[in-house]
Amino acid sequence: MRAFQWPRQARASKQEKIQAPSYYGMWDAVARFAAEIRASDFMAEMIRCRDAFGSEGVMGAIDCATLYGLTRWARPTAIVESGGYIGMSSAFILKALADEKLATAKLYSIELSPECDQGALIPDELRSTSAGFVPMRGKVEDFLKRDQLPSSIDMFLHDSSHSYQHMLWEFRQFWPRLRDGGLLVSHDVQMNAVFPEFVAKTYSHDKKTGRRDAQRTSHHEWGRWGYIGFAVKKATR
Repeated sequence: MRAFQWPRQARASKQEKIQAPSYYGMWDAVARFAAEIRASDFMAEMIRCRDAFGSEGVMGAIDCATLYGLTRWARPTAIVESGGYIGMSSAFILKALADEKLATAKLYSIELSPECDQGALIPDELRSTSAGFVPMRGKVEDFLKRDQLPSSIDMFLHDSSHSYQHMLWEFRQFWPRLRDGGLLVSHDVQMNAVFPEFVAKTYSHDKKTGRRDAQRTSHHEWGRWGYIGFAVKKATR
């Protein structure tokens, strides 16, 4: 993970008052990485391949760029994605891992449909096991029951069924597996209210002031860009 950027600590009555980490640097970095990939030949080629294959149900350019930017900022080494489909999102995650030179990183990409040509859009140089791509065919719940997914991960991307109940179930399953600073990412958060509702439940508030209780709130930061929602996990004591 990239180091958090701490603001200067203010002194009061000869005691240092420790402030929460600033995430302005995160937003700047993600925006910069997203802009770089939007202007790249890689993006142009991926859009060309996507449109030739058929773009229905496939992540768009803005969301792909956001996902790439988040992945480069977080520098995850263990990633799980549900609904890998033909690999548009997988390709941008793998490209970010390659650009960050994370040679040992693994992307566990789960796709339910037996008819789907899983990972078809992923360029050959990013599709191999040595590049970190681990395709898995079946139900997320079955892989969890059989303990075939890492118990501790740095990033989870939801992009399977976008029903309220299924999204909530996946968030609840993978949020506890995220390490401190890990990313919960969801595509198509506009489909229902589950993502902001889930994030709202990670807040804790001071009863007197009504302000966020930084010690007991279980996220560092969260937000939405395009149809991508994300939350940065914070381990609470």
